[in-house]
Amino acid sequence: MQIIESIDAIDPADFAAGSCVAVGKFDGLHIGHQAILERMRVAATEEGTRSVAFTFANHPLGFLNPESCPRPLMSRTQRLEAIAALGLDACVMVEFDADFASISAETFVVDVLVGRLNAKHIIMGGDFRFGHRGAGDGDLLRALGAQHGFVAEVLDFVEDDEAGQVSSSRIRTAVLAGDVEAAARMTGRPVAVRGEVVHGDARGRELGFPTANLGGALEGLVPADGVYAGWVVIDGEQRAAAISVGNNPTFTPDEVSRVEAFILDFSGDLYGRVMEVRFAHRLRGMVRFDSLDALIEQMDDDVARARQLLAN
Repeated sequence: MQIIESIDAIDPADFAAGSCVAVGKFDGLHIGHQAILERMRVAATEEGTRSVAFTFANHPLGFLNPESCPRPLMSRTQRLEAIAALGLDACVMVEFDADFASISAETFVVDVLVGRLNAKHIIMGGDFRFGHRGAGDGDLLRALGAQHGFVAEVLDFVEDDEAGQVSSSRIRTAVLAGDVEAAARMTGRPVAVRGEVVHGDARGRELGFPTANLGGALEGLVPADGVYAGWVVIDGEQRAAAISVGNNPTFTPDEVSRVEAFILDFSGDLYGRVMEVRFAHRLRGMVRFDSLDALIEQMDDDVARARQLLAN
């Protein structure tokens, strides 16, 4: 997939045959976003044009109102990987900054989408707004399509049977509450964080449960403190794991929360390697134990439940 990181970097010659463009923030790339991008990909195939996602490297509120900007569900790299997995031809992922914020809705469509990407078909979700101060909506897109000869398409919302209308904010709320199963239904994939395996305090190893600890800046939104069943992925290989998020209230109640995984049926040195942790089920919250025996008994139970859930 071709990745373009600024408007100036868009070469119209690359889109001489035309394009079908889907526009949106695509925060978390949930099933509603996927429906938009899949509709765009199919339309591009039918029309003989290139399929293009147009989105932002940062959340617009990060520039417009940083205090109210939500935490990202995915890193830039994670989003690009997820978009590429949908089989698109190109993704334009630009920085939302002062220059971009000043572009009028009509200029964005006419000069950028049509002028540079040669858009013959533009698709967006019903709640998306574009252009300076969010002046552009579905009605304006349709009007501009009639004037400039492109097809304008606005898709309805997608709903989850339990959560209702799927949105990035609903997914964020679910993840931060530890409801990784609800989040997975709305995204179509497990909640995932990624980082480098670092040295911990070796306490898990001393208790018979050696863990791989993620350190540094993590990609993805970390769910609520607790114990989870899930998987780790290292060098493309997925393994079942019991995962802990949080501090250790039995030993270090004031420590900063961290992500660590006890990989089932595995032994080996992972330090310095990149590991993705995927959360499937929340087993329990974090609790303090009065004795090591009680802690080890609970950890044995956590591993057994994780093994059973993941086997099913």
